[in-house]
Amino acid sequence: MSTMRNSLKRREYLQGIAIGASSVAIAGCSGDGGGDGGDGGDSGDGGDGGGDGDGGGGVQENWEREEMATVQAKSHPELLEATEAEKDLGATVSHLTWAGYDGENVQQPFRKQFNAETSLDLFTDDPKAINRLSAGEWEQFDVFTPNNAFVVDAYDEDLLRPLDEEAWRPYTFDNYLDLFKPENGYKYGHINEDGEFDPEGQLYALPQRWGWVSMCVNTDVVPESDWTYDIAWSEEYNVGVSDWFFWIIQTIMLREGIDPYKEHSDSEREQVKQATFDLVDNSVAIYPDIASQNQALKSGEIDVLLMASNFGQGTLRRDGRMEFRTIIPEEGGIIWVEQDTFLKGELSPLADNYVAYLQSPEAALNLSWPEGASSVNVVPQQSVFDEYTDEQKEVLRTEDLNDILDNSVFFDRVPDLESFQPIWRQAKARK
Repeated sequence: MSTMRNSLKRREYLQGIAIGASSVAIAGCSGDGGGDGGDGGDSGDGGDGGGDGDGGGGVQENWEREEMATVQAKSHPELLEATEAEKDLGATVSHLTWAGYDGENVQQPFRKQFNAETSLDLFTDDPKAINRLSAGEWEQFDVFTPNNAFVVDAYDEDLLRPLDEEAWRPYTFDNYLDLFKPENGYKYGHINEDGEFDPEGQLYALPQRWGWVSMCVNTDVVPESDWTYDIAWSEEYNVGVSDWFFWIIQTIMLREGIDPYKEHSDSEREQVKQATFDLVDNSVAIYPDIASQNQALKSGEIDVLLMASNFGQGTLRRDGRMEFRTIIPEEGGIIWVEQDTFLKGELSPLADNYVAYLQSPEAALNLSWPEGASSVNVVPQQSVFDEYTDEQKEVLRTEDLNDILDNSVFFDRVPDLESFQPIWRQAKARK
């Protein structure tokens, strides 16, 4: 392999903004954490539960009827215990979210306990999902689970309700790994008066599932000595490229030693443009979805996939293909966190029960390993790591969590993201 370009510059950048919090992340946890994340289909009708609230005098709270009222929570564990009145409702909760939440072992326990229905609409692109909600579809949903960086975008569109943090803490933060607690600096669920992430701001979002974005390699073909982003630009291996705009641009920036989370100069944009063109020109193909990406890896059509995620490629390992590994090169990876939010408008009277249920360690464990659904991932709930089987630990790569965190940055806002869209369109046109 040739010497990595700008390696010192990249290392200096990462050292400046890396999480570097592995000891904090798993403090008090006898298991380690790591994860593999996926996505879902971007269509669907959004189901039926958020708009009508499903009535119920004495069951639906006043705040659930008021469009932007703060989300309250009954004393723990009341939200987790179905009352006869709640079961008599036959209510529906509608959830706009990612693949994996639709697992039978994730949804069925809530449906059974509360005699309720849940309607899930799976999406694959946060900006598109937010555009749908902004165009009026917020009336069709109760709960929205975007990636952490896009919570502010949904907030800017006046889509999200604030939460009563002290009331929700026993259902959420009290159970989390230290990494996800605001008192330790985790800021992506809180927004201040200036509309910026701030751990001392108002709570709007609750961490639910997480993982990392970087590059996937076939370890039977690519030796560890070659685990840098540069191999995606090398003729030494067969390279595939993911058609996932906002992720691919960020990984290219990491390779180029450019901070993704700031306004970019014309020269930086030109640098990213040339690197993107070179990457696409060197690739076997651009793959539009996770299914085609994973098939190309399994068939040997490609040895390397950029970008990749535990979210998308973790299912390969679940199927026994342990040779596929979403590595963190020395140039760094990106940590994503899906977060539950409550949408404005009249809510289902069971919306609060549903989110409290999803946040419970029992549901979180099932969300890590959903049945009948794609995607396997780790979760913020600390006790879950003690419940993983040996197989799950190997698939989820829990032993690697510390290194992954030490060499990654949290996904944050790319303020001029739209300015890079023409670059990606032009790059794809070269294939």
